[in-house]
Amino acid sequence: MAKIIHRNSIKVKILSIVLFSLFLLTFTLGYFTFQFSKNRIVTMLGDSLTGIAASIASFISAEDVSFIIKNAEKIKRSEPSVNNRPHEFNVLVPRRLGTAPEMPGRAAEIPKALYDKYSTILRNIKKMNNIDSSINVYIATRNRFWAALTSEPTYLVGTAYVMRQEVKNVLLSGQAQSTGIYTDKDGTWISAYAPGGYLLLEDERVVIEVNYRINSYLRMLHQELGIIALICIVGYLMVAFISYHMVTALVSAIKKLDEAICDLEQERYDKAINIKTNDEIGHLAMAFELMRVSIRKKIDELRLSLKRERRAHLESIVALTNAIEERDLYTKEHVSRVQEYALLIGKAMHLGHDVMVQLRYGCILHDIGKIYIDNALLKKVKLTDEDFEEIKKHAERGAKIIEGIEFLKDIKDVVWSHQEAYDGSGYPRGLKGDEIPLLARIVAVADAFDAMTTDRPYRPKMSFTNAMAEIERKSGTQFDPIVCAAFLTYRNDLEHMAQKRFTDGK
Repeated sequence: MAKIIHRNSIKVKILSIVLFSLFLLTFTLGYFTFQFSKNRIVTMLGDSLTGIAASIASFISAEDVSFIIKNAEKIKRSEPSVNNRPHEFNVLVPRRLGTAPEMPGRAAEIPKALYDKYSTILRNIKKMNNIDSSINVYIATRNRFWAALTSEPTYLVGTAYVMRQEVKNVLLSGQAQSTGIYTDKDGTWISAYAPGGYLLLEDERVVIEVNYRINSYLRMLHQELGIIALICIVGYLMVAFISYHMVTALVSAIKKLDEAICDLEQERYDKAINIKTNDEIGHLAMAFELMRVSIRKKIDELRLSLKRERRAHLESIVALTNAIEERDLYTKEHVSRVQEYALLIGKAMHLGHDVMVQLRYGCILHDIGKIYIDNALLKKVKLTDEDFEEIKKHAERGAKIIEGIEFLKDIKDVVWSHQEAYDGSGYPRGLKGDEIPLLARIVAVADAFDAMTTDRPYRPKMSFTNAMAEIERKSGTQFDPIVCAAFLTYRNDLEHMAQKRFTDGK
């Protein structure tokens, strides 16, 4: 089973979600705070300018405006030094209006005086309301738009302009309106328009324009935005820091639980799951801890039961070998010596503990099939071919004896194959090379060495030196060369073990 939780994956995912959500929240908060401040300024200034424009429209006489516009040329001629270019606060394209006919009975200074009076009033209104831009009075028809009055020190009277859409909206609705924020080459503005009285013609009407440059407000607003952004960044970093440590604590508990589950997967039941949190992770950890304790208890019970079962089987095996020993003393001593030699070989080959236990059982049981051989045949001095064939059956018969014992299933092949030769000349199946189980190849060397160095009814024992030479000579033919090499590494130990059975010590 693959690990479900990988290193830092949960931590990265949770932090990604938290930090992204926090960033989105901070950005949204900052954006809407800025927009709120901006809309508040636009609304307040727009309402203020609209009120001023409506107030001006209430006292501007349409007849006076008409009189001024009709005498525009006289007014401009009375001040030849005046700059007559369009004022900087209106981006509309100027067009020249034709000269109005002079009104009989009025002197040229009368229109100028009237113009100056209204211009002074507009300047005073501008000053009282802290307006740094122009206040203008126009005459509007459906398609034409003429300047009549302005608060600025210039005479624009009679200059024609293209009508703005806001002016059209005012004329249609009959109510004062503001423009909202707009930008031209001279800056950023908010303007308000208010309808005044009608002139002699019903489609001509006075329109008041109040302009206000808001560049300073925008600078202040951007400063506020910077402060808001700084506060949001600091808040974001603080919350991110706190979130990191909270998520780290959460993921730490998850990682501990993951490690505990891995221990259970690897059948390591001795390590307690120690996660103390008052949440779902803590509850899950407690459940796994109870399961771990239960599994460990069951495993201990199974191990004890298996140990008892193996002891019972081993006792049965010992009983079988004792039965053989009662018939043939050589077999008892032979089994003990073969076990000693084989375990030395296993040690030299660095076999594991469980394999060494199997090797030990294989040595104990390798000749168990001899229980079927007649006692007289075992003690016979000279064997016939028929006798030898009968003795050769002990390997297969021994394998059948332990065939039904589950924990000895791997030992069966050791018993069955310990008389096989590496070159295939052995018995009972003629196996060769790696076809022969490794433990059987080890037992074969140990068994042969003990047979050569022990007196038998049909021949005397060899000397230790000759027996070792015989093992070396048959390495690669009768015996596995690797097993032989491992056996020969313990030459000194083997000689010491064998000295008690040799009269010449060699």
